[in-house]
Amino acid sequence: MMGRRRRRWFGRDAGGATAVEFALILPVLLTFLLGLIEFGRAMWIRNTMQYAVEDSARYAAITSGATSSDVTTFAQSRLLALDSSTVTFSVNFGASSVTVSATHSFTFLASGLLPFGPITLSASAQFPL
Repeated sequence: MMGRRRRRWFGRDAGGATAVEFALILPVLLTFLLGLIEFGRAMWIRNTMQYAVEDSARYAAITSGATSSDVTTFAQSRLLALDSSTVTFSVNFGASSVTVSATHSFTFLASGLLPFGPITLSASAQFPL
């Protein structure tokens, strides 16, 4: 008789259900939050690169006698709070316009926790001469 009561009581007891549900949801929630932060950081770097190439293309178009190395140096100075040695710039002077492009290999800070490898970010801008 006593064993039956305990089984009935044990089946109705929900005291640890919240802790179990939290333990199941927490890894998913943290992965989502970490992914959101990492992709936000990637978009910030991409926008910084876009600003640098747009400003550099304009600089190349309005500065007479600007060389590719001048434009690259100017572009590197426009990378706000980003290490310029990690970004590769290319400058192409055409007959009627100048094109400045940039590439960067973005590595996730939490690459061991997220299932993503490095991704290549690129930006390009063209300005008429």
